[in-house]
Amino acid sequence: MPVGVAGGKAMARTSWAGVRSLSGFLRKALPGSAPAPKVLFGYFQSVLAGNNSSLEVITDMGEKLGGDYLFDVNYTRSAYDSLYEAISGSIENFSLLTDDHYPQLANSLTRIDNLVQRMLASRGPEGGPLVVPYGEITWDMAEAVGGKNGNLAEIGNALRLTIPESFAVTTVAFDVFMAHNCLVDRLAALTATEIDDQAVADLHAAVLAGEIPPELADDFARETAKIRDRLGPNVTLAMRSSADEEDGDFSFAGQFASMLNVPCNGVAIGKAYKEVLASLFHVDALAYQQHLGLSPGRLKMAVGGVTMIDARCSGVIYTVASSIEPDTILINAAWGLGVAVVDGKTDADLYTVAKGEEPKLIKSRIGAKETMVVNRGDDGIETVATSTEMQAQNCLSEAEVLDLAGQAIAMETYFKAPQDIEWAIDREGRCFILQARGLRIDDPGTDEEDNDAVLETASEPCHLPVLLENQGAVVQKGAVAGKIFVLKNADELELVPRGSILVAHHDSPHFVRVIPFLGAIITDVGAPTSHMASICREFNVPTVVNVGNATTLLAHGQEATLISGDDNQVTIYAGIAHELLKQQRQSALKVRELYEFRRQKYIMRYIAPLNMVNPLEEEFVPEKCKTVHDLIRFMHEKSVQELVASATRQGRGVMGVFGGGKGLRRLAVDLPMQVMTIDLGGGINGGGRGDVAFEAIGSTPLRALISGMKHPGVWHDVALGLQGKDLLSGMTRASDFTGNAGAAGVNLAVISKEYVNMSMRFGYHFNMLDSYCSDTPRNNHIYFRFVGGAASINSRSLRIKMMAKIMSANGFIIKTKGDLMVARISNLRSEEVQRILDQIGRLVAFTRQLDAILDSDAAAERLADAFLAGDYSISRPS
Repeated sequence: MPVGVAGGKAMARTSWAGVRSLSGFLRKALPGSAPAPKVLFGYFQSVLAGNNSSLEVITDMGEKLGGDYLFDVNYTRSAYDSLYEAISGSIENFSLLTDDHYPQLANSLTRIDNLVQRMLASRGPEGGPLVVPYGEITWDMAEAVGGKNGNLAEIGNALRLTIPESFAVTTVAFDVFMAHNCLVDRLAALTATEIDDQAVADLHAAVLAGEIPPELADDFARETAKIRDRLGPNVTLAMRSSADEEDGDFSFAGQFASMLNVPCNGVAIGKAYKEVLASLFHVDALAYQQHLGLSPGRLKMAVGGVTMIDARCSGVIYTVASSIEPDTILINAAWGLGVAVVDGKTDADLYTVAKGEEPKLIKSRIGAKETMVVNRGDDGIETVATSTEMQAQNCLSEAEVLDLAGQAIAMETYFKAPQDIEWAIDREGRCFILQARGLRIDDPGTDEEDNDAVLETASEPCHLPVLLENQGAVVQKGAVAGKIFVLKNADELELVPRGSILVAHHDSPHFVRVIPFLGAIITDVGAPTSHMASICREFNVPTVVNVGNATTLLAHGQEATLISGDDNQVTIYAGIAHELLKQQRQSALKVRELYEFRRQKYIMRYIAPLNMVNPLEEEFVPEKCKTVHDLIRFMHEKSVQELVASATRQGRGVMGVFGGGKGLRRLAVDLPMQVMTIDLGGGINGGGRGDVAFEAIGSTPLRALISGMKHPGVWHDVALGLQGKDLLSGMTRASDFTGNAGAAGVNLAVISKEYVNMSMRFGYHFNMLDSYCSDTPRNNHIYFRFVGGAASINSRSLRIKMMAKIMSANGFIIKTKGDLMVARISNLRSEEVQRILDQIGRLVAFTRQLDAILDSDAAAERLADAFLAGDYSISRPS
């Protein structure tokens, strides 16, 4: 019996080994114990039910963590317990469905659960590396490496922008250092009291006098040796603070120490490391932490070792000039090291850039730049006078200004907030990003305590034309302006410009490739609990789904402003509504500044992100599941594949399995093919035996598919003129996919009310379709595979090219190789699934023997365009 997934109190953590070993033992010990199709289908439905329950909890947690109201940690614990129970039930049923083919999945859940439980208990990372190169920093190390390290590593690893060679000294190393020097009790005493100036001073001194633990000293020596080997013996480092909250929601700017020009050896690094750690224990720094709701001594310090850049010039970028100039970028630049600009020690050059698809330099001012900070190697850094000639020169060319602006826009788009960015250009002209953190922009005319009133002013009238109003479901609230990009097929995702408002017919988890860079998403079809919806909440991308007609109402390339709020209030204006955008930005509530809220928000990094996107990639394996959402995605895809494989196995031995045809019923429809059906329940209306008329088909997806095949004009008889080698090639290729001669000539449909798996053979080409079509969009899918033919491999490949274009136009993700095509689509409303299945039915009929008349790319393109336009006539090219 499938395992139920109803909610309830927190369940005991499942012993997966027992579940797996019992099911495996029974199948091996009992002859013929492979589950019947109905049993497997029951497991499949239970997996879907558990996944749906999980997604509903994730959706609720995502909405509550949007920052609009407070709740205590008891909610988070209760919600997570429900989530764990639901996903555990899914895994148990998934194990039964797949005959325990993926035991690693339970291990992934255990790892994720340990991370979440640690966060719920407010414990820091337990174990792990002491020192990590930036290139090896992964998603689950964010807390261990701290905000500043994590941000810069993400800029290099995700955005592929150039950053200096660097390493992170983790908060695990902090714990090791404090324990090695017997400072844990003194730290705990500090945590339990108000700020005691003398106790803080004593702890500061004790850290400076402490000893670097041997294992940490070894790591320092090893990592610095690697850097010297790559960059030379004279390289130096900046040792910078990266506390676990720093440069996340709050910058801690100027609160902690940074040590510049540190020699690249273990001893010097160790000394600088202690200086940075000690800066955590300073009265001013602790007062700042208290302001953020952090108890004294709770914060842990990670440290970044960043190679110093021999800078020709350096500076700072603000991606937003002010609250009244959100579309303007400010770039400061000075000769030498950037500390002169950061500390305000020189009158730097100022460049003003207008944002846009192509940023434009609109103003530049040459600063006096009377002094500059230079690197003196082992002697440290020095402030010197700038030559008269250099004072009069621009630090940056226009091309360098625009390049910096482009990188800044990319970071602002990725992090979904204005950015304060430090950069340097070395003497070879290479630009390095040194740091990026959120830039807080306050409107001078707005009192921080009047945020509630701001929500009301945001609804003041806008005089721009309204393109769309109060249609669809709001997934993520927000306000954004940009150019509309109407997506016609998934292949165009690579063409979507950064900051665009993506408009698509339906949502797709494959949008994760571009979601971090989008301004907003609007879809005709979709659900607030879909995979894509969870990703949009994670990245804080304003999103509206199920609008109905956005792809026809909104024109590709036009500028528009989207305002989405509570109760599915949606307005899309033609043009840029600057005043509304300003008001919406000011309405972020103070709840985001509370540590308890931030702590619970961090838990979502182990729950909501979706990394497992494309099931056709080699990386789609259980070991790569990093979040609960990944587990859901993996199980859904592999459950579909198991149904496909099960139905295929039934088809290959169908006569033997069903006792010479018992249980099989022929579909009596006017088609040039014979279809046999196996009903798992609800697939055929009425009882009895014998042939099944079209009107008696109870299976929603099968009825839609057959309707397409019955469409007038889609079947053609083509006189073939095949050479012997072509026919032999087709026959050989066919044998790879038919497997068992006993199934030859049988077109088999395994069906239920909401499901169909159909294998079809026409001559030497083969179609396999698997679809689930219910009232719950996130359960629905279509999987379609086509292979073979009797013509030459070139003609067969041309047919695949034509079919792939048609399938892409219907939203499928496609993978092709020679004369093989695999197409997938999911998360569609029932009506949309039926429409697409009708199109596939027409396509199956239309393409029969079509390879015989295809001889060029132009012919394939022409026939694809004609099919999409509803023209099913064909003719052999003359």
